[in-house]
Amino acid sequence: MTVLAPPLSRQQARNERSTNALLDAAAELIVEGGFSALTLATIGERAGYSRGLVTARFGSKDLMVGELIERIVGRWSHRNVLPRTKGKSGREAMLVMLDAIRAQAERDPRALRVLYALMFEAIGPDDALKARFASFHEGMRTDFARFVQRGKRDGSVAKSVNANAEATLVIAGLRGIGYQWLLDPEHFDPVPALAYLHATTADRLTTDS
Repeated sequence: MTVLAPPLSRQQARNERSTNALLDAAAELIVEGGFSALTLATIGERAGYSRGLVTARFGSKDLMVGELIERIVGRWSHRNVLPRTKGKSGREAMLVMLDAIRAQAERDPRALRVLYALMFEAIGPDDALKARFASFHEGMRTDFARFVQRGKRDGSVAKSVNANAEATLVIAGLRGIGYQWLLDPEHFDPVPALAYLHATTADRLTTDS
């Protein structure tokens, strides 16, 4: 039996619409000018609200960006993708994650471009952004390495594969594709590149060196 969530009140619905509008505005501004040029005032102006609402809703620029990253990555990964890896072999779980990233680039390229724009700006002077993405990458390496270790136990991944090295290599491939895409979006299509990364990873995981 499916239990339906209670309907939102009018005030809750308005709050949800305004929050989404503010996050959408922040995403647009990040793609256009980067994180360093982003201000609470410009977010409110782009969304059609006051700076005061942005502050009241998120508290600070860093907290607002954290919510944006969570919307793009956290909810996508934990709610929609990670559950699909349960019950699968380690190799299949790794490939599910990579295919989901390819599908996101195909279905919602703007969200992925926002993520990469923030990610590459994190090597700049903003310590909070740097720490956020350092933690993000540590978690991603852990997830990928865990899939490889699972595969070595269940026989779907070759025993000779180094789990930590493989996780690092795959993420390096993802970031390299993202960098080329940000650098030249008119001439570089990330979707076939991500599909090739998926295919070569599948082959590499089952090959003894």
